[in-house]
Amino acid sequence: MMEKSTEKRSEPGAFNPKSALALGSWLGRHQAFHLIANRCSAVDAECLKQMREGAEYKRLGMTWEEFCEKHAGISRRHADRLIGHLEEFGANYFRIAEMMEISAGTYRLIAGAVSDEGIEFQDEKIPIRRQNRKKIVEAVQTLRERKAELPDVMAASRRLNLFIDQARKLSVDPSRRTEAMVLVEHGLEELCSLARELRRDTSLVS
Repeated sequence: MMEKSTEKRSEPGAFNPKSALALGSWLGRHQAFHLIANRCSAVDAECLKQMREGAEYKRLGMTWEEFCEKHAGISRRHADRLIGHLEEFGANYFRIAEMMEISAGTYRLIAGAVSDEGIEFQDEKIPIRRQNRKKIVEAVQTLRERKAELPDVMAASRRLNLFIDQARKLSVDPSRRTEAMVLVEHGLEELCSLARELRRDTSLVS
């Protein structure tokens, strides 16, 4: 006959020795976390994520914001941003960020060339290691420049959509429909003129 387990389950919010040990261990390793806040590793970001999701900071009688400022040495907003980067990009973002300054926007531009094996650049896969820092910096900068035109196209598309939305809003007001019609017709003429120029220039190039 098997003996019933005498181990008691921890109630939500009750003291849990294992959780307390994990929290104490994390705090012991990261008292100087603020010294590397700008070079946060994926492990550090994962620890922050676990602390936030597990709400272990509450055992210290603190809010998440207080915990970040007192024990992590960074603001709650910055901590949430680091966790967000981990969730969106994974560990490779932090591996590169440990070697060079790289914004989330830049990483989004080059993310397609990044994998666990390295950065795909000029028919070479560069392992993300500190000894390859010079190559990695060059690869990131070049890839970012190549992709720089894409945001310009997207920005132009957003401006065009904004123009259309504004024209529609004007047309809702009966007293401004003539104004909206003039605006749209002028925009249409300009776009048609540009389209003719592009067709002409394209045929010359071909």
